[in-house]
Amino acid sequence: MRCFSPVHKNTTRSIFICCLYSLIFCWNFMGYTQDKPLEDDNAFTQQLWFTLNPNWKLKDSVSLKADIGYRTINSNTWDRYIARAGYEKQISPFVFKNLKRTEAYIGGLGLFYFNNKTGNNSLEIRPFQGYRVAFPLTKRIHLTNYFRLEERFLITKQDRSNHFGLRFRYQIMTNIGLQGFLFQEERGFYFPVGIEFFFNVVELSQFSDVIRITPGAGYQFDKTFKIQGMLAYHYTEQNIGGLYRTNDIIFRIKVVKTF
Repeated sequence: MRCFSPVHKNTTRSIFICCLYSLIFCWNFMGYTQDKPLEDDNAFTQQLWFTLNPNWKLKDSVSLKADIGYRTINSNTWDRYIARAGYEKQISPFVFKNLKRTEAYIGGLGLFYFNNKTGNNSLEIRPFQGYRVAFPLTKRIHLTNYFRLEERFLITKQDRSNHFGLRFRYQIMTNIGLQGFLFQEERGFYFPVGIEFFFNVVELSQFSDVIRITPGAGYQFDKTFKIQGMLAYHYTEQNIGGLYRTNDIIFRIKVVKTF
């Protein structure tokens, strides 16, 4: 009878354990348990969002902007991980050239991994295209309009899911900048306040936002680094038809670094 050496046995055992762990990880990634709503209808939730925004200025008018984030909820029913990158190009105004403003086109791709602790995990792939126009109302007050179109592709094991969504987003934001006031130039506090509306052309089966109201306050250390905190209200439909809706209070911390 042929005998296996101890080294061969250990190698075989190690390969088997690695394969077993890999299968368990893959199953957890697209895991399935019973279907149930994340929250009760019209429930109030508290969520914590952390966002890191590194930006790279490639040319005078071209930038690469990234968004790395983590989101969780007070009920501890889910976590969400975000990785997003976009290419932004500033353009010269082609109409109303005497009106002082800045314009930019934006395009990019986002990945959203949803770790659902009570049901199906999912991965959303989200290309987006946008247009931003900003007006300096005064030296310290700027008004920005941001129009965005998003295609949403959902990968999940939930049978009753709509796996494709298409929506339009419009955000208007005012920023009051106090940089240089009581501090040295380019250093100081600023206060952004925004409201964003969501319009579904094709509705996805999860996280269908309706409106976001986002006041905040931040501190700019220099032109390349700032930290911002926000206390926001979001109204969200959790599935198709708005059968489960939530009123979300968002505590968000954002760190912005430009290279």
